[in-house]
Amino acid sequence: MPQNVLVSVLGEGEYLQKLIRAILEKEVVPQRNLFLSAKNAAACKAAEGYDEVRICEDELAAVIKSEIVLLTASKREMPTELAKISSSSQKRVVVSVCDSEKVDLAYLADRIAAATELIAAVLHRDEEGKLYATYEINKKARPFLRQPCKDMVNAMCEMINEEG
Repeated sequence: MPQNVLVSVLGEGEYLQKLIRAILEKEVVPQRNLFLSAKNAAACKAAEGYDEVRICEDELAAVIKSEIVLLTASKREMPTELAKISSSSQKRVVVSVCDSEKVDLAYLADRIAAATELIAAVLHRDEEGKLYATYEINKKARPFLRQPCKDMVNAMCEMINEEG
């Protein structure tokens, strides 16, 4: 059953489109609860064919409409992506999705002063090459929003592993 939370997916990199497609294909949240930026062509392309996904004017508009902000980027690009939302991230759970262990809670807290609810999802590969995520969650992240965050990132990992 889909989670009834409002979610925006922002960022760039190899996991952006896979995360959006996994959320939609596995119906983790209803289509109408997903907000994307019209300025992010890759994100909009990933949502093609899903008519109820809401395309907002820009990243800020998408963030303002959501409870959870999923942000995917490489470690090198993460500061740029975080800067786009740093002023509007209060009252939202910000989840970084990155394959660098250096993008942890301390890293996020240093770069998003306004956000009080942070989750760092670090992507790893096991010895068989399967993708999985570990999570570092700050105490202020509302408990009822923690599981939907994990469900969305885990759905992406599952989909990537199914594709081989």
